[in-house]
Amino acid sequence: MHGGNLRRAQELYGLDSFIDLSANINPFGPPSGVWTSLQKAMADIVNYPDPESLALRKTLSRRLGQPLEWIMAGNGAGELIFTILQALKPQKVVIPIPTFSEYERAARAVGSEIEYIPLGPEGWARFGRRDGVKENPDYEQDNDQLWRKLLKGCELLFLCSPHNPTGSVLETETFERILRLTKEIGCKILFDESFFDFLPDEYRKSSRDYLAANEHLLVLYSLTKFFSLPGLRLGAVFAHPSLLAACERYRDPWSVNVLAQQAGIAALEDLKYPEDVRNKLEESRLYFYREFESSNFMNLRLWPASVNFALIEVLNRKPGDLIEHLGRSGILVRDCASFEGLPGNFIRVAIKDIPVMQRLIEGLRNFVWEQD
Repeated sequence: MHGGNLRRAQELYGLDSFIDLSANINPFGPPSGVWTSLQKAMADIVNYPDPESLALRKTLSRRLGQPLEWIMAGNGAGELIFTILQALKPQKVVIPIPTFSEYERAARAVGSEIEYIPLGPEGWARFGRRDGVKENPDYEQDNDQLWRKLLKGCELLFLCSPHNPTGSVLETETFERILRLTKEIGCKILFDESFFDFLPDEYRKSSRDYLAANEHLLVLYSLTKFFSLPGLRLGAVFAHPSLLAACERYRDPWSVNVLAQQAGIAALEDLKYPEDVRNKLEESRLYFYREFESSNFMNLRLWPASVNFALIEVLNRKPGDLIEHLGRSGILVRDCASFEGLPGNFIRVAIKDIPVMQRLIEGLRNFVWEQD
């Protein structure tokens, strides 16, 4: 169901170590200060963690420009999704697909009816402006009618941008339209920005900027992926205090352990780290796209993205054969068969450093050559 299961991969392929491209984690490791913070925090594991994560929330408030009382920390975005659904218990939710499976799992756990908005492999580009669309004098009205139809009866809409697994970005104009319409019909929005920090400057506009004027909006933020802390689990949700108060009643008060709290503070306080990581990943991303294109794969199609992962469509082949070939070569990729709303012939690959991407290109070339 998810990437990053190294134990299962070891059992399946009989290898001790892998290049893991199945999980979209920053490959360069946490900021250096995280290691020092963990060593210091070890002495505190004999005590309960601060149930309010106050120091961490103050750091989040200072770094991300949101009031302290508008922030709740959690054991990763996954735990927060389940907590929010337990608190809201929406009768009907709308989920654009393909997307992160935990949205649906959390909704089903509280008995919600589920409707889907199909995005396909192009993701949010399906709702982007097309050439000549501005010539349509009824454009605004037509789009309002479309979204009213999609959101009919909805009590909670899931949004994800940058979108997983397509890497597409929801346009500001479309988001503002959705915000206005959901506010009118009384539908809340849970906006997942887990991959926000990976975006280049021109796309990095957060939905957190809309919180003050939209009490129906909740925004998820993950420190797990960008700051390379998947084993610690750490995330936050930003929302109006009245919404967070409802969520607090369903939250495990000790879900954020002492090590995660201190690691999060240290990660956020390293101001040079984010830009350094984005520069390195952009270099790797461009290298991979360039090498992929020059390889002229007849049976593979790359769907480019602006973040640290991308979809590859496997044409005229069984994706499972390619996945197994790469796995036995020590390379793990994400099988996208479990993504509702996506054809079963896709894999997703994370962008890592250039030597790793070179290994992936070689693995893809070897597979195509063996099959031809």
